[in-house]
Amino acid sequence: ELRNFLFRLGQVYAFMLLIAFVLAYFLSSYVTKSLKAISDKITETSLNQKNEKIESDDSNKEINLLINAYNGMVDKLEESATKLAQSEREQAWRDMAKQVAHEIKNPLTPMRLTVQSFQRKFDVNDVEIQQKMKDYSETLIQQIDTMNAVASAFSNFASMPAQQNETLNVVDIVDLALDIFNEEYIVYQTEEKEIITKIDRTQLIRIITNLVKNAIQAIPENQLEKSIIVSVKLKKENVLIKVKDNGIGIETENMERIFEPKFTTKTSGMGLGLGIIKNIIENYKGTITFESEYTKGTTFTVQLPIIRK
Repeated sequence: ELRNFLFRLGQVYAFMLLIAFVLAYFLSSYVTKSLKAISDKITETSLNQKNEKIESDDSNKEINLLINAYNGMVDKLEESATKLAQSEREQAWRDMAKQVAHEIKNPLTPMRLTVQSFQRKFDVNDVEIQQKMKDYSETLIQQIDTMNAVASAFSNFASMPAQQNETLNVVDIVDLALDIFNEEYIVYQTEEKEIITKIDRTQLIRIITNLVKNAIQAIPENQLEKSIIVSVKLKKENVLIKVKDNGIGIETENMERIFEPKFTTKTSGMGLGLGIIKNIIENYKGTITFESEYTKGTTFTVQLPIIRK
């Protein structure tokens, strides 16, 4: 009887031990799954994007504390991102104001010197007075035109494009935008027939033409093999528009400032143009990024949300 009792007792203990192992396995899997979900969200968290909160119906108090802490961090991160963006915008406009003042002062100096020279040398009896008047006038007009160009560029940058939510086929609009270019080395590549998005037609064309003009200007005239590839493809819920050139590329020290709103007298296309199209793209919840290798070329990538039928 004692032997039977011990045998049955051993069976009970073995059964209870088995149940304990099973419960421990499922409990650890449950906790691990919850922790992995939190870990994945933390890994995906970034200051440069909108981060989603974790919705939880978890009854575990400790897990809920972690989730609440994460959601609180997301709120603070979003607030910090907003403040940072505001600070960057204010700094950008301060830099813009300095640059505008500098660009306006540049033509004012020769205009002042021209007028002073005219005052000193003006002689109504001079036989060459008409020619001198013409020369002085041309100099002043050139400088006035320069100031007008500066004012127009600043006005274009300052005016944010209105959001006209036209439903467009990006594949067709990009093709249309490229029609104005005669360069044989510009190639359009796409495997898509139709990618629908909502954006103003004029603004989308403006984005494409600006990037392609920059690409053309980035390739030296004496370069033998020239190549610009414009491509459109679908990636999940976005359309990717890429403009790739084999030009001079962007120097490392200039990469961080490539989208800064600044004026330039050079024809490199890296002045207000990129700042303007960045504003346009971000108005439509899109992004613009680039990859560049100095002396090898640059690729700009525009990403815009699409509409599923």
